[in-house]
Amino acid sequence: MTLRLAPEDVVAQSTSPLLTIADSWERCRLGDIAAVTNGAAFKSARFNTLGDGLPLIRIRDVGQPRASTHYSGDYDERHVVESGDLLIGMDGDFRIARWTGGRALLNQRVCRLQVRDSDLYSDRFLEYVLQPYLDEIHKVTSSVTVKHLSSRTVTDLPIPLPPRVEQEQIVAAIEEHFSRLDAVGFTLRKNLRQLETLRSTTLVEALHSSRSVPSHWNWVTIGDVAEVRGGIQKQPQRRSNDNPAPFLRVANVLRGELLLDQIHQIELFDGELEKYRLHAGDLLVVEGNGSPQQIGRAACWGDEIPDCVHQNHLIRVRPGPRLASRYLALYWNAPRTASALRDVASSTSGLYTLSTRKVKSIPIPLAPLREQRRIVEEVDQQLATYGRLEQSMRRALDRLGAVRRSVLAVAFSGRLVPQDHHDEPAHDLLERIAASRRATSTRQEVSA
Repeated sequence: MTLRLAPEDVVAQSTSPLLTIADSWERCRLGDIAAVTNGAAFKSARFNTLGDGLPLIRIRDVGQPRASTHYSGDYDERHVVESGDLLIGMDGDFRIARWTGGRALLNQRVCRLQVRDSDLYSDRFLEYVLQPYLDEIHKVTSSVTVKHLSSRTVTDLPIPLPPRVEQEQIVAAIEEHFSRLDAVGFTLRKNLRQLETLRSTTLVEALHSSRSVPSHWNWVTIGDVAEVRGGIQKQPQRRSNDNPAPFLRVANVLRGELLLDQIHQIELFDGELEKYRLHAGDLLVVEGNGSPQQIGRAACWGDEIPDCVHQNHLIRVRPGPRLASRYLALYWNAPRTASALRDVASSTSGLYTLSTRKVKSIPIPLAPLREQRRIVEEVDQQLATYGRLEQSMRRALDRLGAVRRSVLAVAFSGRLVPQDHHDEPAHDLLERIAASRRATSTRQEVSA
C-alpha cells in the first residue's frame, strides 16, 4: 500500500530533527526544482545476465556499483540513466543513491531525479537532504507485504530551500565533516580486520607453524586420543512422533558455535540412543559442504539438550582421557587445521567431504593435560580481550552513524554554516523557482 497522508502533513507532524529548517529558509515542492522520471516495465523475456544490451537498474541495484541484469530489447531514451544521476528505490526501503555504473536503463519501481536548474537548487544538497524525508514517509506508509512509494509523493515532498549560496556552503561543510568521520571509520574497520587476524595467532595456532614442539609433548593423530563416529542416517521410516529424540543437523553447527534455536526430531530404535547420544565435550564436525572454506567446521557440545543425537553428516569426536575437549576444539578450528582439512577432503560433484578415517588421521600436538588446560585458559583470556576490543570498536562505529545524523540535523536547521544577510533571501529564490516553472509551462503549451 502507499501513503494515505499528504507529504506536507507528514513533514508537519514529524518530530525528526532532520526535517527541521532554519527560520529564514523556505520550503518548496521537490517537483518544482527537479524532474521525476519513473522507470519502464521492460519485458522480462529480454532480460539476461550475459551482458547483452544495456545494464538494467532494478530496485535491488539502487545503491550498488553496477546492475546484475542486462536488457537487450528496444527502449525509450527517457529511460536512459547516466553515471551521476540520482535514483530512488520505490519499494521496500525507500532509498536515494547516486548511480555510478555508467549508461543503463531505468526499470519500473525505480525513479530518477534531475534538478531542472542548477542555478536554483544544488543537486548535491538535494542528495543529502532527501533521505530523511523518504525515511519519514516510509515510517507512516502502511503495508501488508511490501511498502510502496509513488512518484506523486516524491514530487510533492516539501523540501528545504536555503539561499542558493548557502546550499553550496552547507554541502562543503557536510563533506568536510563526513570526510573526517570516514577516515575514523576506515581506521576502525582496519583495526577490526587486524583484530580478526590476532584471533588466529593464539598459542595453539602458533604450534602449527612448526612440527617442533616441547620435548615432553608428542605429535599424535586424532584417532590415537579420541573416539570418532558418524551419526544417524535419516530414512523415511524415522518419524518424529514415534520414540522421538532431539536431532542435530549440519545447519546447527557453525565454526566454534552451535545454533540451537531450531532443533529437529528423529525416531530412534533399540539401542540407538546409547550409541549416538551426545556427551558434554563432544566435538561435532561437519562432514561435507559445497564450500571448501566450510568443510570440517566444528563446535563443542555442552550437553545443552538432554538425550540429543546427531545426523550422519556430522562426525562426532569424543576426546579420551589424555585430551581436553576445549583444547581439541581450539586446535581444530584454528585456520591452519582448516587448511589441512581442505587438503584431505574429497570433492565429488562440487561437494567436499570428510570421513571418519580422514578425521582420525589429522595430527595434533599432545601436551600433558595440565598444560592443555593452561593453554586453554590463556587462549580464552586472549579471546575475551579481543572480544572486549571488538565490542568497543563496533560501538564506536555505531556512534559514527549517530554523529553523521547529528551533522545533518545541524546542517538542515541552518546552524552548520554562518548565514549571510547579503545572500539572496530564500523567499526571493522561491519566487524565481515559481517563475521558472511558469515559463516552462508556457513553453510547453506553445509547443503543444
